[in-house]
Amino acid sequence: MNKINVGIVGLGTIAKDMHVPVLSTFEDVVMTSAAEVDVKRGREFANKWNIPEVYEDYNKMYEDADLDAVFICIPTFLHYDAVKGALEHNLHIFCEKSMGLKADDAFELVKIARKKDLVLAVGYNRGLERNYEEAAKIVKSLKLGTILQAHGILVNAGPYAGWIPSSDWFFNDKYGVLYDSGPHLIDIMMHVLSDQITEVSARGISTMHRINVFDNIAGVFKTEKGAVGTFNLGWKTAAGYDSIQVHGTGGSVFANPLEVEVRHGSYNALDLIAGRIKSPKKIVGAQMRSMNEDKRPNETYFKEDRAFVDAVLGRGNPLVSGEEGLRVLEVLEAIKEGLDGGKVVEVRRHL
Repeated sequence: MNKINVGIVGLGTIAKDMHVPVLSTFEDVVMTSAAEVDVKRGREFANKWNIPEVYEDYNKMYEDADLDAVFICIPTFLHYDAVKGALEHNLHIFCEKSMGLKADDAFELVKIARKKDLVLAVGYNRGLERNYEEAAKIVKSLKLGTILQAHGILVNAGPYAGWIPSSDWFFNDKYGVLYDSGPHLIDIMMHVLSDQITEVSARGISTMHRINVFDNIAGVFKTEKGAVGTFNLGWKTAAGYDSIQVHGTGGSVFANPLEVEVRHGSYNALDLIAGRIKSPKKIVGAQMRSMNEDKRPNETYFKEDRAFVDAVLGRGNPLVSGEEGLRVLEVLEAIKEGLDGGKVVEVRRHL
């Protein structure tokens, strides 16, 4: 197989602005069809990108369209059914984060994909940003020695900051910021650490009038390798910000989308001067890339989509597998349980 036929499930913002434009640049991908409940809107968009068929029901698309793989780009609470249906039709799957809302459901999907030898990838693109990738390489290189602690933060003006929502599922069953920003932050932290979070404790507050969901959460965790750390998630902040810092016996790394810095022991005067010269250059470079990315999808979408297509073609593995997506949901469920009871919760592992 030299090319794959791809279907798009859902033509909301993430599909229209990111995945469809990216996939259109791949010579080994043919977008044969899309499923969109608003068929008129879907056809207008599909015509722009030469997608010949638009279905109102993704199950009908699975049945009738000539497909090898699908991209699931609908709201998270609908992911489980859409992914399971695709697996039952022997289709490879790229699913936007998260892979459903329950770890048990995600485990079922992973088992089906394994049994059928199908590629199941999850769209955690934030951890693929170059500075977080660099931080992960630094940790893996052992230059920081034994990792002692890590701290992560992801806050923004949410909910639904920057795009028009197609549903209000974040406000159901106390999902809130935990299932909005939480999946990305947990994925980033476990990716950078090359470690698994094994127990958590968290506290949250709800500040939105008549909406009883946690919009700001702070927590503590412990990892499989024995490190400890904290995480902070927030909506309604005036400035959006995300970062991670990792501290070990041999040094520390500080990373965010604009810069990454490594420190080993105490700085002398020349180190401080060199650091101050390099840091502005890094920030300006990152800001220039960000300005260019405003005109096209972020490079992280190219990375994850290319890796998925290559995996379907037998040339490698997806950047975030179904198993890794499952581990994120396991941690989220433990945090949610801790928020309900204010206690330390051990993460329940399925694999």
